[in-house]
Amino acid sequence: QQKFLVISYDDDQQQWFYDFVVAASEQDAVDKVCTDRDYVIAADALPIETLNNLAHALSNQTLESIEELERGSQERVQAR
Repeated sequence: QQKFLVISYDDDQQQWFYDFVVAASEQDAVDKVCTDRDYVIAADALPIETLNNLAHALSNQTLESIEELERGSQERVQAR
């Protein structure tokens, strides 16, 4: 068994949900949430290791470096 954060979305209410789930796999975690929240249209599970890596990467970024990444993303979108 592993711990997951499952993020799901209800299109009708335009609302995001964040659930902590214990499951054997990412798919099992998603299945649990989609069963409990039968109104969501999509869900994704993140294992704790991935969450820790994301949090660590974010904490190591400066505000300026994040803003630079945002500008680069906006430029790529506008170039399409």
